[in-house]
Amino acid sequence: MSELNRENHRQRVRDSYLKNSFESMPDSNVLEMLLFYSIPRKDVKEISYALLNRFHTLEGVFEADIKELQKVEGVGENTAILINLFHNIQTRIEKNKNREVKRISNSEAAMEFARHELKTSSKETVLVICLDNNLNVLSVNDVSYGSANCAEVDPYKILECIFKDNAANIILAHNHPKGTSKPSANDINFTIELIQLCRKINVRVNDHIIVGDDGATSMANDVASSMFFDN
Repeated sequence: MSELNRENHRQRVRDSYLKNSFESMPDSNVLEMLLFYSIPRKDVKEISYALLNRFHTLEGVFEADIKELQKVEGVGENTAILINLFHNIQTRIEKNKNREVKRISNSEAAMEFARHELKTSSKETVLVICLDNNLNVLSVNDVSYGSANCAEVDPYKILECIFKDNAANIILAHNHPKGTSKPSANDINFTIELIQLCRKINVRVNDHIIVGDDGATSMANDVASSMFFDN
């Protein structure tokens, strides 16, 4: 593409964005807008298409790690860092929404807290939220990342978190990336085992929240699993 044509194309994409038409912009143009600022003197249209072809979706591009991004022709370290940074900023923004949360006293609050913690995670992540007797938040602990399901979580990692904080209550939370928030059979079985284990040390499992593309589910309020929790 000639210098003049490239600049005209860039200006058209910018104008489209400035006219508040972001929602109607194709994903390739969204990526181009970002690439303009890290690759100022080169046609980035083909690089945008190459990124989408390799990682399949816009989400896949932003969730890719830096080394994988650099395998795409035309993507150098600075560009890879910029793309990766956007996903990390989004994650930070979501988690910061929990910064002022001091207490989790019901399932609605637990679901909102878990959504903020797990919404942007592209891999299955299992969290243990430790609470004191008054349901004040003591800590948020990542006990598994990238596991296929809860069945692969070592329950003794959860006990370590409990003992570390001298917690009286805990909330378990994990996500189903690219899936629904409906509890699986493995989720239910693991939760039952954890509740039984925690009873032995006089710690209550208040809830198990599952975050999916459709929102969040509280297992303590779900008809298929609520009977296993201590009310």
